[in-house]
This record gives sequence, C-alpha cells and structure tokens, in this order.
Amino acid sequence: MRWIHSWLVGALLLSAGLSLGAAPETQAALIRALGDSNPSVRERAAADLGRLSPPSPEAIAALVAALGNGDLYLRGAAAVALGQLGRPAVPALALALQGPNAELRFSAAIALGRCGSAARSAQTELRKALMDASAQVRGAAAVALGGLGPEARLAVPGLTDLLHDQDQVVRRAAAQALRQIAPEARASQLQPEALQATLDALLPTLMQEHQVPGVSIALIRDRKVVWTQAYGVLNVQTREPVRPDTVFEAASMSKPIFALLAMRLVEAKRLDLDRPLVAYGAELQVPDQPWRKQVTARMVLSHTAGFPNWRPGGEECEGPLPLLFEPGTRFWYSGEGIFYLQRQVERITGLPLDRLAERALFQPLGLRLTGFAWTPELGAQQASGHREDGAVLSASKYVHPNAAYTLYTTAGEFARLLVEVLVAEQGGSAVVSQKGVREMLRHQVSVGAREPVERPGAAQGLAVHWGLGWSINETPQGDIAHHSGANQTGFRCFSQFSPSRGTGIVILTNSLGGGDLWTRVIAALGDY
Repeated sequence: MRWIHSWLVGALLLSAGLSLGAAPETQAALIRALGDSNPSVRERAAADLGRLSPPSPEAIAALVAALGNGDLYLRGAAAVALGQLGRPAVPALALALQGPNAELRFSAAIALGRCGSAARSAQTELRKALMDASAQVRGAAAVALGGLGPEARLAVPGLTDLLHDQDQVVRRAAAQALRQIAPEARASQLQPEALQATLDALLPTLMQEHQVPGVSIALIRDRKVVWTQAYGVLNVQTREPVRPDTVFEAASMSKPIFALLAMRLVEAKRLDLDRPLVAYGAELQVPDQPWRKQVTARMVLSHTAGFPNWRPGGEECEGPLPLLFEPGTRFWYSGEGIFYLQRQVERITGLPLDRLAERALFQPLGLRLTGFAWTPELGAQQASGHREDGAVLSASKYVHPNAAYTLYTTAGEFARLLVEVLVAEQGGSAVVSQKGVREMLRHQVSVGAREPVERPGAAQGLAVHWGLGWSINETPQGDIAHHSGANQTGFRCFSQFSPSRGTGIVILTNSLGGGDLWTRVIAALGDY
C-alpha cells in the first residue's frame, strides 16, 4: 500500500505544479509530503513548495524545519526552495540563523545565499554569523553577504577578520565576498606602516600556533626592498634572536635562482633552451632510455622533462634515475631534473655551481650572505631548523651545491634577487635581460593538478601555470610569480612577486610548521 500512497502524493504534486498556491489544501498536502517515507516524494514536495506564490507561513515554516532534517538531500532541496521564495522566506531564515542547531544554521545561511539581493534584510544576522562557532556557517554567511554586493559594506570588517580564519574554505569565501562587496579594497593596498602593524600583530600568534621559533620577512614595493623584519629566535636552545642578517635555508626557492643563471647562459648563446641536453655532454644514467635524448633545458626548468622529484636514496647515491613519461608531454615537479641541468651547466662553464653563482650573480649584486654551498661565514649567521613540536634539528652543511635545494640566504638578500627580476622585466637590469626574464615568466605549461596559492581580493588565483623556474598564478589583477621551499632539515619558506605591480614578499621560517604560517600570512596580505 505504501507505493500506492507515494504514487497518489506524486500525482498530487504534479497537479499542484499547474496551479501552485491556488488552494490551501494543496499547500497542506505538500507540507505533509515533506514527511513522506519516499525520498523522491519529499524532495519533489520541497521543490513544489518553492514555487508557491504567495507561500503560506506554514509552508515557509515547514521548509525551514526541513533544513535541519537528517536527509541531506531534503535539506538541500529545502534550501533551494526557500531561495526561490526569496523575500517572504528571509525573516524565518534570519531567525533560524540564530538558533542552537549548527546544521540548521548552516542550511539557513545557504538558503539566504540563494535568496540573493532579497536577503538584504538579514544582513545583521549574517554579519553575526561570521563569528559562528561552525566554520560551515561562517563560510556560508560570507557567501550570502558577498551576494549582496556593495550593499553589504558594513560586513567588510568581519570579512576581513575571516581572512585570518583557521579554515581554508572560510578564508576563501571571505576573500571572494570582499571582491564582490568592495572590489577596490585590497589588502595589498596597505601602506608600509599599516602592513608592518598587521604583521606585528599577526605573526606572534601564528608563530605560537604553529610552533615556529623564528621568522624573517622582507617586503618589496615599487621594485625596491622597502622593509625587513625579524621575529623570534634562531635556536630555541640558545635563544639567540633572529636578525635581518640571519641566514636560512631557502630550500626549493633555490630553483628559480638557478633558472636566472641558466638564462644568462641562454643570452650568451652558450645554452639553448630547446637543444637536447645530451648535446652538451653525455652523462651515464641508469636505466638508459631513448627518451633522454629529448630532454631540454626548457623542459627541465618548466618541470616537464619526465624525471621523478627524487630517486630512492637521493641524488647523492647515484641510484637508478628513470624517466617517468615521454619528455614534454606533461608537468611533473622534479628536483632531479634541476640537478641534471646543473651538471650540464657546470660542464658548459667549467665552474661548480656555487662559484658560478657567486661570480655571475651574488657578487655583482652585493649579496654577501647568499650561497649555494655552506661556508663558515654563512654558518656563523645560520638559523637552526626545528620540528613541528619545537625540537631543534641538526644544522645543515651543504658543501656539495645542489641547484634544487641548497641555497643559503637572508630574507633581504633573496628579496634583492626578486628586485633584480622585477627591474629586468622593465629592461633595467645589468644581470639579466628583459627578454630573458619575460621568457622565464611566460606560461610554459598549465598545471591543472595544482591549486593557486590562497590570496584575497583581486589577487585570488584563477589558474596555475609554470614558467622557467617559477610557478605562476593567473589572477584578475595580473600574474603573480612565486615559489615555496621545504627542507627536511626544518625550514619552510615562500616568496612571490607581481611583475605588473612591482610588489613582492619573502618569508623565511626555521620550522616544519612554517608552511602553515606563510600560507596564513599570504591569505591575509594577498599580492603585496
């Protein structure tokens, strides 16, 4: 008999669709059908209630109650229906947004988001929901406020606070809402003094939260290093403070600096980006695959050569190094590829990487605390790495330079390297040409498997590409080139710059928890 009842209800709903709202008994039948045992009937009833005109208070109340149902599909159907009803449903939804049931509050916020501009009368409740204990509610409330556009300007302070939220989805929703409400307002428009105050307030909390003993930061504006600052200690045992001249491991941020050296050789016509690297000298590698004859410098620098990130045991053991796929066919991030190109560059120049970089790049720029190999001078200023629990790790001494990860530097000196790229992009560098830098920053390959770095406002990423040495996020206000770094010795770091705006930031940390820290900082500051 149950199937007969469901069929009759379904037939009633179909007839109701022809004259929705015409008869009280029709609305009553639809309300009863929300409790039917058949999920399809329940969802159809919610959909039909959403087309009532005008809806009865009882119909709205029944749909709001369904927002807290254990059937997620019914909750979704009720949210859609209430969004279709629009203005008549807003008062009840605003009330539900203040209730004790977190699931009901979440669905009420979703429904208000679907109401669009009709939800403007619920702005007070939505702004309060930005501080809800539930991340789902905070995120949905941010989306709903964003849908109101400039009318929701009173929500800007609360949404700005959410840029520091612990939940990534919430931070992203807040950033999108700010774009819709105040597209002209960007965190990156902060003046240096205001930005310094923001960092001074934000970093101590993040350092404690993520067990990061020390941080060094440098900021670039108008293609100049305008500010450097150090926080915390370089070693939790000695408690010696981090200073602007404290040396950190840049980890994988070594790669784009090596790319600069490679581009200098390209400009000097000593290296061709598209000539197979075997032409510069055969190197015995196991297994011997014919594909090796296709690998070029362009493929290596854009991570499309086909090498793994690292072979078992690392490059030191000279173990088997297979190509995982045909070179040039897709993206695969590879430190081994960078190291392979390093060996060919050393063969071409007759110099080891550390001496080549010192002669061609670091010395001309006056960088005395930057190098691809450890020296006593660097060691005297060196920070210690730390585990996530705060324990000190053994200090590294990379005496064998590796272009993929052994760069030692300070925040200010690495920022100086970024400045040289920014200046070169405008045609003013004596170290690298405008043509070379623009080729480095050209989209060489799209990387759909990677998400853009989280940033607010107009710096929000739309797509990820890779240039020559740099990851590139495409954003509404122009490309942002960036690279992160993570070494097992206890360092996490990040750098980015905007070629069009002449801004940039370098963040160096001495803890395995530093990745979470720099992620939160960039999510707050965006494109500085």
